[in-house]
Amino acid sequence: MSDATTSSQASLRLLGPIEVLDPGGRSVDIGSPRHRETLAALAVDAGRVVSTDTLLDRVWGETGRGGTLANLQAVISRLRSRLREADVPAEIVTAPPGYRLEITGDVLDVTHLASGIDLARTTLAAGDVTTAEQHLSTALGWWRGEPLADVPQPFARAEAMRLQGLRLTGEELAAELDLRLGRPAAAVTRLQELATQHPLRESVRGQLMRALYLAGRQADALGEYDALRTQLVEELGVDPAPAVQRLHQQILEQDPALRPTTASAVATPRVPEPRRSTVPSTDLLGELIGRERDIDYLVDLLRAPTSRLVTVTGVGGCGKTRLSLAVATAADPLFVDGATLVPLAPLRDQSAVIPAIARAVGVAEGGDPFAALLDLLRDRDQLLLLDNAEHLIDAWPEVATLAAACPGLRILVTSRIPLRVRGEVLFPLTPLDASAAAQLFATRAAAVAPRSPISADDPDVGLLCHRLGGIPLAIELAAARTRLLTPAAILARLDEVMAAEGARDLPPRQRTMRAAIDWSFELLSPAEQAAFPRLAVFVGGFTIDAAAAVLADLDGATNALALVDALVEQSLVVAEPGGASGPRFRLLEPVAQYALTRLTPAAEQAARDAHLRHFADLAAHYEPSLRGAGTVETLAVIELEHANLVAAMEWSIASGQADRGGWLGWHLWLFWWVRGALREGRRLMEAVHAHATDDLVRVRAGAVSAAMAFAQGDLDFARDTWIASSELARSIGDAEGLPYAYGGIGLVALAEDDLTTAARVNAETIELCEVAGLGGEWLWTLSHVWLGTVELLRGDSVRAASLVDTALEAGRRRHDPLAVYIALFTAIQVSLARGDFARARTQVAEGVTLSQHTGDHANLAYLLEALAVIESLDADGDLARVGVLRGAAGHLRAGTGGNVYGYYRPDETLIEQAEVTARASRGTSYDDDVATGRELGLGAMLDLAR
Repeated sequence: MSDATTSSQASLRLLGPIEVLDPGGRSVDIGSPRHRETLAALAVDAGRVVSTDTLLDRVWGETGRGGTLANLQAVISRLRSRLREADVPAEIVTAPPGYRLEITGDVLDVTHLASGIDLARTTLAAGDVTTAEQHLSTALGWWRGEPLADVPQPFARAEAMRLQGLRLTGEELAAELDLRLGRPAAAVTRLQELATQHPLRESVRGQLMRALYLAGRQADALGEYDALRTQLVEELGVDPAPAVQRLHQQILEQDPALRPTTASAVATPRVPEPRRSTVPSTDLLGELIGRERDIDYLVDLLRAPTSRLVTVTGVGGCGKTRLSLAVATAADPLFVDGATLVPLAPLRDQSAVIPAIARAVGVAEGGDPFAALLDLLRDRDQLLLLDNAEHLIDAWPEVATLAAACPGLRILVTSRIPLRVRGEVLFPLTPLDASAAAQLFATRAAAVAPRSPISADDPDVGLLCHRLGGIPLAIELAAARTRLLTPAAILARLDEVMAAEGARDLPPRQRTMRAAIDWSFELLSPAEQAAFPRLAVFVGGFTIDAAAAVLADLDGATNALALVDALVEQSLVVAEPGGASGPRFRLLEPVAQYALTRLTPAAEQAARDAHLRHFADLAAHYEPSLRGAGTVETLAVIELEHANLVAAMEWSIASGQADRGGWLGWHLWLFWWVRGALREGRRLMEAVHAHATDDLVRVRAGAVSAAMAFAQGDLDFARDTWIASSELARSIGDAEGLPYAYGGIGLVALAEDDLTTAARVNAETIELCEVAGLGGEWLWTLSHVWLGTVELLRGDSVRAASLVDTALEAGRRRHDPLAVYIALFTAIQVSLARGDFARARTQVAEGVTLSQHTGDHANLAYLLEALAVIESLDADGDLARVGVLRGAAGHLRAGTGGNVYGYYRPDETLIEQAEVTARASRGTSYDDDVATGRELGLGAMLDLAR
């Protein structure tokens, strides 16, 4: 490593295992692997806002398992402290919708590598070879090994590949400098190592051929070409690029031009003559934000031998043309014959495509344009950008033939649909992430209203960009309205804003978001045009089965899979990774808004009614699994469909079908309880109660509303509503609904320490459940737990244990994790009362595992607190764990609310005594223990509890 990298300057190092050095050059302990991973997730986008969603995806994975906003905040807090304490000039700034790593000075080693290579290239171009070598040696000296080697997540592997590519560029430049300085043998050694690592990289192999020739090894240079050609033909079925073929000929002819000069630019296998690019400048289009990685990826893709025809697909307005122009501009110097733009949007005749390409590349008029084009391009090293191809699909077999027949030709196409030709490589262009979208809005807003700057950190900007689906055109159209409106006002008038026109120099189909999607809509078949608008009634995505239900009464819609597949191809529907219920699809928000405008009132009512029926049936189908085997899988399915289920309930209320919505909510309520969606559940079921006409539904709506209120701590509402619902149930003879309404009265009594009422009501509820039969089996189990809790509070641990054991046996027989871990909590209290700490630990461990499986963090908080008590009472306990456990429990409870399990009655005296005992033992470290617990991620909490 060079002296520059061992200076006393603080640094953040990614070129190897992630490392932070303080100003004295000492390594800083930044914490656990999770802390290192989070720092890396911010560092790869240093200076840019990374949304919390993106951070959670990067660090915890797309499933988000174990990752919550609270976990992330705790990790960020600890990282900030470590960086601040070490006096490292890097600060993690809160910047909605996420965080930004602000770095002062040249702290990041990646910056040294990239800027050093650029400086070496510029210096060499100016003719100073010696200084160029010094700059490059310093830059490459920052490399310590595999970038981010200790960060296993996909984002880090992708960044590592990019950085390896950057280093490879530097090594190729170093070899060229060796040649310029008369050291061909050193260049050969360097290039042979690179060729071993990258055997199909033709630029490296070409450089090696030239170095061997300059070292006096002409036969070896020609042999290297033969080896490369054989490898390319056998592995990829292609010949070397025209530039490498020309280099081969130069070596055969011992061309004097192969000798380096110290004043020329860096040589490649063939140095092209200066020529003008036919790709228009993008300077007037404004900064391209959030697409830097896409540009790098596509440039690399277009230089690969296997990707001769690359199609950038995506919904109208997502920026395909703008991105591809930037790619063509960046790739232009890499092609001997440059990059050429061929606009296709004005063409209406399929047969006009080949002549248009021929004119663009300089084929003379007359004769067969395809034959002439093929003859011209066969020996060229050129990039063609064919823009807006979706309406000319019959022309693409001929274009694919060109790509296959011309080894040096690369074709970049923009299209809203795939071309479906052999050799095509698809690049689906996704919407901007949250931070890039917000930055784009702020930048474009500053251009139209410079005196009233809008921050990308403004929460309204983040929400607005989310509503706009991250689509650049939609964001730019909205930003143009900041001359008159604030982001909040734009949100309130989003439909009007989307209909307003953008810049006058845009093509007509890009002046409004509606026009952009109109272009795609007109390309659909009649069946697709009828199906597409109906899919807008889904919220949060849909499955093929759900689509089939909503499309069932359409003519020609018998094959929902084929229709959805066609709409995905047209980039109007987005395909997403499969979830618990199979592959999912969704419409981006602006596309969904457009689709709704295509629905007649009758068609919209039919679609929403079908949507309601489907999700009411789905809730009914899965409801039994919430109380038995399959609970975990069912919770996952409902999690995915929750937005649709809520939308279906809201439509039922608005359309006079509250009874159907009430049954849906009745089947769903336990999900709301476990997931803490209490406000949502209460709002919906109170509305159902107010509009329902069926008394059976009113009983259940009241019972669920009361349950949600109880979990929120609103005991007066819960009691009054349960009483009213139980009276209604008795008056209509509702044997199945009555225990759920009446039993709640006992829960309020238990929470308020009215043990007499609690005992009586729970005992009577058990009898009511037995009358109800299978419909009351679940509540029969829990009523035994609650009655056992009453007996324990009365001091009868024997009777309490008997009741709880009955409940545990029933819950386990039904494979019902929720009933089992509710019973286990009271069983733990019984074990504590008896001093059986070993049994209590076993019960806690089982409860923790079950709570983890169902994602019930509210219950987990109680279990962690119980374990803290065990640690303080058990002779073999660890008092250092007490504060950590209590901190972790408090952190979970802050996120879920402290009243969800208001019928749990832990011994508060034991909890208080646990703190006193631990504080006496730990002294001032106790508060540090609590702080540590609050910062733990879910995974660490689970490990702590086992």
